[in-house]
Amino acid sequence: MKHILSNAIFALLLLPVAVHGEIKQIASINFLGNVLASQDISAIAFFDNWLVIGADEGAQIQILDQVTNSIYKAREHSLSLLQGDQEIDVEGMARQDNLLYVIGSHSLKRKEVKPDKTCAENYKRIKSVTAETSRDNIFRLSFNMDTGQVNPDIKVISLRKILSADPVLGPFTRIPGKENGVDIEGIAADNDILYIGFRSPVLRGNYTPIMITSFDNPENYRLVYLHLKGSGIRDITRVKNGFLLIAGPPDEGPGDYRLYFWNGMDGMPDNNTVKAQLTDLGEIASPKKTKPEGITVIEEKLNSYKVIIVYDSAESGNPILLSVKY
Repeated sequence: MKHILSNAIFALLLLPVAVHGEIKQIASINFLGNVLASQDISAIAFFDNWLVIGADEGAQIQILDQVTNSIYKAREHSLSLLQGDQEIDVEGMARQDNLLYVIGSHSLKRKEVKPDKTCAENYKRIKSVTAETSRDNIFRLSFNMDTGQVNPDIKVISLRKILSADPVLGPFTRIPGKENGVDIEGIAADNDILYIGFRSPVLRGNYTPIMITSFDNPENYRLVYLHLKGSGIRDITRVKNGFLLIAGPPDEGPGDYRLYFWNGMDGMPDNNTVKAQLTDLGEIASPKKTKPEGITVIEEKLNSYKVIIVYDSAESGNPILLSVKY
């Protein structure tokens, strides 16, 4: 009986703290102008008087200037981070002062089965797994904060070799991202430290990894793990004393999307204790067939935030302004 009780207590320690916040939509945000890959917006960052958005199609990011509190207009010219017809698969953005980090998924992909194809064609498609090195990048850009223009000194690194050599993540670098292989979907910056959130893999016991590293020395990293009840990380952003993160299904299956506050500590059990504190702030409403995949904080108070959320598979990202209280 004692053994059973100790296991039950230990299981409770692994669950996120069951303190819920309050999430309310304040307003819809309108993106005006020519928004590229408008159905595939997957990342967003706030820079006082402008936003930066990115999509998981193409190799461009766009800057949108603030017109009113609820209207942003895309600048006439987008910024291509790679030359030619390449796809970055932009999945996350993080602002740190005048710097912007943009991360690709670092994932493999398998072709989808198509109902209008023959059986033989679909067998050929399902056998096709491809790697695109253009997805394996982190970009660092700097802005002139007076003009909002991007400085020409764009730098780029890749995590591919580091991930492949890692004893935990290495085997998952050879599996397509949508099949529990490596799939990065979030990045946050705290001074020179980067926090990289994985949509997958979700490991045995429902542990989701976060890589903590730096842009200038990515080989010097460590992994921490969060217990998100089987969810992966869809985005992560820095706030005071911790992070906000969107958790959602690690694959293409159904499931809800929730917003958490995380204190930045490791969720790996240590002698029946867990240092990570996760506060479930509530469910993020998701219109049919859309996925909340980008978050940025535009205002932060002691016990509340105002955030903009963008959705993949929605027109112009269906951006909304939310009030979050806890």
